[in-house]
Amino acid sequence: MSLRRAAAAILLATAGLLAHADEPTPAIHGVTWLSGETAREAPEGKTAEAPLSVRLTAFLQAHWRDVDHRVVHANARRAWQMLGNGEPACQLFSVHTPERDRLAYFADVMIAPPPAVLVRRDKLAALPRNAAGEVELDRLFADRGLRGALVDGRSYGAFIDARLHDAPADANLTRYAASDFGSHVPVMLAMNRADYSIGYDLAAELDGVGKAPDVVGVPVAGATLLVRAGIACPRTPWGLAVIRRVDALFATPEGLALLHQEMDHWMAPAAQQRYAAELAAFYRERAKPAPR
Repeated sequence: MSLRRAAAAILLATAGLLAHADEPTPAIHGVTWLSGETAREAPEGKTAEAPLSVRLTAFLQAHWRDVDHRVVHANARRAWQMLGNGEPACQLFSVHTPERDRLAYFADVMIAPPPAVLVRRDKLAALPRNAAGEVELDRLFADRGLRGALVDGRSYGAFIDARLHDAPADANLTRYAASDFGSHVPVMLAMNRADYSIGYDLAAELDGVGKAPDVVGVPVAGATLLVRAGIACPRTPWGLAVIRRVDALFATPEGLALLHQEMDHWMAPAAQQRYAAELAAFYRERAKPAPR
C-alpha cells in the first residue's frame, strides 16, 4: 500500500470517528457476535481446544452481563458485508487493515508475525526466493506452474493484500469459499490439491499435526510488519458504543490476562523474543486505550 493510500485511509477513519463522537450514546441491549471459526477435529491422541472466538465470547459474556450476547456463524466475506452495511453486529476476530478501518472500529486483541507462504516440502525448491530465502510474491504469482489456494474474503495483512491486488489477471490463484478462516487449506496442500497458500506458519503446525505434516512456512520478502487483529464493529454510533465497552473490558486485569494467555498460546517462544518490544507496547496500549 502506498503512503498516500494509507494516509487517506487514516483520514477517512478519523473523520468517521469525529462524526460520531458528539452523537448521543445509544443504549445497548444486546450484541450479535459474528464468528468464522468452527470447532476443529483434534489429531489422534490430542484434546480438541475451543476456537479463539469461543474463548473471547466466554470472556465477554462473563464480564458484560447486562446485555444479551448472541453468536452467529458468518465467514469473512459475509461478516464484512454486514459491517459495511452498518448492521448492528460485531466480528469477533478479524485482521485489522487500513481499508477495513473505513468500515469498522477495531479493538485489537492480538498481534502476529507477518504471514508466510505455506507450501508442501516437495514444492519448496520451486518457490522463487531471494538470497535471504524469502519468497518473492510477484515472481510467485507470475509462475503459472504453481497452484495457489487462498480463502475468499480473507485479509492477509496490508502488504500481502496489496501484492495480491496487483497479481496478474491470469495468475494461477484460486480463491475458495470457506466457513472459517481457511483451516482446511493445509490439508488441501498435503493432498496435492494445491501447491501453496498464504497464512501463518503456526497454522500449518497446529492444523497440520497428523494431517499435513509436510506443509511448511516460508517468509515473504518485504512482509516485515506485525499484523494486528481484533474485534470489529460497524462505524455507527452503536458500533462505537460497543467498541468503547470492549476497550474497557480488555483494559481490566482479567482482560489483559486473557490477552497474555492468547499471545503465549499462538506465538512461538522464538517469535515472542524477537518481537518483545512490540508485544510490550501492545500490552501498554491495551491497558490504557486511547479515548474514542
